[in-house]
Amino acid sequence: MSRLTGEKIVEEIDAIHRELARLSVDQRLGMPSALNTVDILESHPIPLRPKTLELLKKDLKTANSDEEARKIDRVLFGCMDLVVLEQTASLADMLNFYMERGRMHVGPERIPTLEVVTWLQIQPDFEKREEIQKECNIFFKGIINPMLLGMLELTVRTVTERFGFENYARYCEAKKQNSFEQQAGVLNSYLDKTQETYDEEMAPWVNETIGRPFAGLSRYHALYLLRIKKFDRYFQIPNLAGIAGRTFQGLNFDLSTRPDLIMHISDYPAKNPDGICIGVEIPGEIHVLMKPVGGLIDVETLLHETGHAFFLSHFDPGLPIEYRRLYRSPALDETFAFLFMELIENPSWATRVAGMPPDEAEQLARLSRIRRLCLIRRHIGKFLAEKELHEETGIKNPEPYCRHLGRATGFVYEPQGYLVDMDSDFYSLDYLSAWGGAHVLGRFLETRFGNEWFAMPQAGTFLKEIASSGRRNSLDETLLSFCGERSRLPDFTET
Repeated sequence: MSRLTGEKIVEEIDAIHRELARLSVDQRLGMPSALNTVDILESHPIPLRPKTLELLKKDLKTANSDEEARKIDRVLFGCMDLVVLEQTASLADMLNFYMERGRMHVGPERIPTLEVVTWLQIQPDFEKREEIQKECNIFFKGIINPMLLGMLELTVRTVTERFGFENYARYCEAKKQNSFEQQAGVLNSYLDKTQETYDEEMAPWVNETIGRPFAGLSRYHALYLLRIKKFDRYFQIPNLAGIAGRTFQGLNFDLSTRPDLIMHISDYPAKNPDGICIGVEIPGEIHVLMKPVGGLIDVETLLHETGHAFFLSHFDPGLPIEYRRLYRSPALDETFAFLFMELIENPSWATRVAGMPPDEAEQLARLSRIRRLCLIRRHIGKFLAEKELHEETGIKNPEPYCRHLGRATGFVYEPQGYLVDMDSDFYSLDYLSAWGGAHVLGRFLETRFGNEWFAMPQAGTFLKEIASSGRRNSLDETLLSFCGERSRLPDFTET
């Protein structure tokens, strides 16, 4: 890479991401901002110029070492991602406007669109859950889906016409350096392998919780089922910070004394309900945001997002921007998030940190494992559907989504929801890799430090050592180096 020009490109990419991160923090906190995504991109045009992509492609061919090529390739895809963002930004802003102001009418209730998921998770009335599905379908079909389809069409056109890829799947495959065809084979086999266990566990749980047969049940009822609300009394809002604090304190990561970690866990109307971790400076300024609703779901969200923060906070600040800000796949980031989120399946954590009786801790662990299998299968269905949409049937056809998700989960998926439920960048595959990564890393920690590894400073040191390399290495490279094994999804028959 031409040194001066290359450094300038990287600086501009870093500046864009930093400013976008600050904008995202403000928006999610409900704070007004004078800027928007388009403004930020226009103020840093270098990464978006065709000549920049041409230069990077040329420098990639003449790189002096594998390490140099690795960094240039990371920057190249970083620029291309920003070009896609530029093309879709105006529609994305319009989409956010309607999502923020939309309301679903269920009887006398007016449920904000952004809070529909939260509402469904706590709504015990079967008929009301059915009613909001009808409301959402109308809203999606008439208002949201045209914007989502427009964004997707712009994305596909950009990666094919401007970047020269056959389709969007090939673009994401090249960035992640992962064979989607090979992954599809492995994941289809996983569905077959776990089908019997899944059916045996899910049917009685659905009957007990929903009071209806599993067959033919809408996915809108799955949200109520998967909340696992029966243990909510141990996870009330006033205890939330204490549970998270005790979890990470044992690893010598004190949430209350780190100036680089900003926790936003209060509740007020203007705040976005989605949990997220945002790195403004990585490391140096990490924000964890969530809007608590009370119960187990809050602790899961906070452990997941603080797991992200743990990872980002321990990057070596001397790493180049390519390995701190950019990545091919977020699977390693998500592995840390799932590792801590899945502590709710650890009875030792539930009794020691959350104060649950041993028998209820075991019940929670069992139900959480069933749910994890459901979520893994759901994301397999999403990946297979997205792969087929982009490779075969076309992005306007919801049939593969309904078919693959129905097969994977057993719930009925409505065609109106396929665009809302699709992930950009094939993120469903990154989640699946991360579930496998968390499984391998969690097993390694338990073997080396015991079931209470979360209370061992030595385990914290080990995890910090992994994080110190930032995003330089892939998830499998990291796991092989530290655990001697690649990412591997659990088969749920292991003890």
